[in-house]
Amino acid sequence: MSGFTIGALLGQGGMSTVWAARQHSLDREVALKVLDPALSRDPEDVKRFVVEARMAAQLSHVNLVRVFDVSSQNGLYFYIMEYARGYDAEKWLRRKGRIEASETLAVAESVAVALEYAWTQVGLIHCDIKPGNIMVDADGTVKLTDLGVARCLRGHGRGDTSTADITGTPAYMAPEQVTGAAPLDCRTDMYALGATLYHMATGRQLFPGRTDDEVMELQCSGQAPDARDFAPELSAPYVALLEKLLARNPAHRPRNWHAALQDMRQVRRGQFPVGEGPAPGGSTMHRHKPAARRCDEEPAPAPAPAVPPPGDRWRPRVTDPAALPRWIILLLALAAFLAGFAIVLAVLRHVR
Repeated sequence: MSGFTIGALLGQGGMSTVWAARQHSLDREVALKVLDPALSRDPEDVKRFVVEARMAAQLSHVNLVRVFDVSSQNGLYFYIMEYARGYDAEKWLRRKGRIEASETLAVAESVAVALEYAWTQVGLIHCDIKPGNIMVDADGTVKLTDLGVARCLRGHGRGDTSTADITGTPAYMAPEQVTGAAPLDCRTDMYALGATLYHMATGRQLFPGRTDDEVMELQCSGQAPDARDFAPELSAPYVALLEKLLARNPAHRPRNWHAALQDMRQVRRGQFPVGEGPAPGGSTMHRHKPAARRCDEEPAPAPAPAVPPPGDRWRPRVTDPAALPRWIILLLALAAFLAGFAIVLAVLRHVR
């Protein structure tokens, strides 16, 4: 390819390949995303590729891999983007088996911040959030790759969310992305981020060992086990967040990225997501109900929990004003008695 020295193959998908390269004109390392030659012969695919690359090039954010330019040579279309040194979350998972909850939340927050920026700036949604598209570079910065390439745009006169030709990775696809029954928006990416969190925290996908067609059907009607079945140390708020992000109905997920980030930060503080989660059976992940206690069973003494116990739904934590320690109640009563006694003495002195 003229103007570039092509290096290692970095990644390959159904629609494109990514190569490391050195750009001669600027003497810098870049990555080249090359549209599949068969698609390069289709004017509609080429038009979409160019429009979406230009859209992505408008974005500049620390958690996004930059797109510098789009071009073509000898009938091949490609765009030039930032080369992020480091490793992706998929390799991280293969090395560790599963990732600690605090680390997964930190990654998810960075991805959510980037997606909020992309959605707010140009109405861009990713439609292929997965561990393989989340990079951690040499200094630990999380970078989201493959943003909007051959994917979909929110309709603002710039594109649409037609689902007829949308591709994605079945293991992380939202139900509305599978069926095309509803327009896509930023909440479609929230579902994929929930599936990614589940995978990173448990070490397994929602529906492993199935064909793509089976997985897509299960995304619409199946239920994956509670994440604590595979990672018992996960907190109840963390699992409640997964349940909410994986709600089948987009209306039951966070309403926007600001709300999703608020939920993530709540969970990082050991608190439950804000508001109610989906109704039982309304999420792709089944969340265990708390164990029931027999009527004749005495409650076991326990220290005050840092977070409220899990239930079918969650609400913001509320402090019970009646639940005061006994010594405080006695102290208040003594103070009231002494105040009354002082008043009586004052009245007697006045009478004399």
